[in-house]
Amino acid sequence: MVDAHIITMHDNESSLARSQECLASIEKHCQDTVSPWLFRASQPNTIYKDTMETFGELVQWTWPQSHFGEGIDMQTGLYKRMYQAVDQKRVEACALSHFRLWKLCADEGKTIVVLEHDARFTRDFDASDLSDKSWGAVGLNDPRGNTRKGQLFHAKVAACGDGIHRVPIIDEPTEPPLPMGIAGNSAYIIKPAFAKKLLDEVRRTGMWPNDAIMCRQLFPELKVVYPYYTDVQKGESTTTSI
Repeated sequence: MVDAHIITMHDNESSLARSQECLASIEKHCQDTVSPWLFRASQPNTIYKDTMETFGELVQWTWPQSHFGEGIDMQTGLYKRMYQAVDQKRVEACALSHFRLWKLCADEGKTIVVLEHDARFTRDFDASDLSDKSWGAVGLNDPRGNTRKGQLFHAKVAACGDGIHRVPIIDEPTEPPLPMGIAGNSAYIIKPAFAKKLLDEVRRTGMWPNDAIMCRQLFPELKVVYPYYTDVQKGESTTTSI
C-alpha cells in the first residue's frame, strides 16, 4: 500500500466535496493499493509559517506576479511567465502545499502519491506499472483539458505506447522556453530522493509554482505513465478563481 495525500482546504466546501469525490474514486479503483489521507492545504495566511516549517528559513517567492517581471531566468535558462490568478498568494500557497508534501516524502523515506483535491482515479491502480527504476516522479494525470497544449502532450505520450515515458517536448524552438512539467501537476507519485532534489532546487532558485519547478528541463527523471490513471474533476480552480 502506498500513502496518497489529498491536498484539501478544510474551510472550503468545494474543496471538501472534491476531496470526497477523490476518496470515492480511490475506494473504487485503488482499495488494495492506495491508503488515502487528507492533507491540510497551505493558505495565504499560513505561507510564512509553512515556509519556515518546510525549509527552516524564509525562502523567497521568485516567480513573477505581474507581467513586468516576465522573462528569462538567468540561473536556469527557463522563461518565467506570470500565472493568471485572482490572488497571486493562492498560487504561492498551492505550491507550498506540494513543497510540504515533498518534505514529508523525503523525511519519511517513503514513496507517496500526491493528489490535489480535484484529482480522481479513472482506472485501477497497479503499482507494478511503476517498476521502472529510472523515474523520480511519475505524472498520473490525463493532460487533455488539464494542461497547456494538452492535446499535443497526449498525442506524443500516446504515440510511445503503454508504459512510463519522459515528459514530452510540446514547444517549438522558436517559442519561449517555458517549463514543461506533468499535466497540471495535480496527481503524481514521487520517490524520497527526488523529493529532496526538488527541495534543494527550490532553495537554489527561490519558490516557483510547483508545476514550474518540477519540469523536464531541470529533472530528466520526471516521467508520465500511459494509460493515465487520473483525470481532473470539473469546476473552477480554487487556486486561480478565488
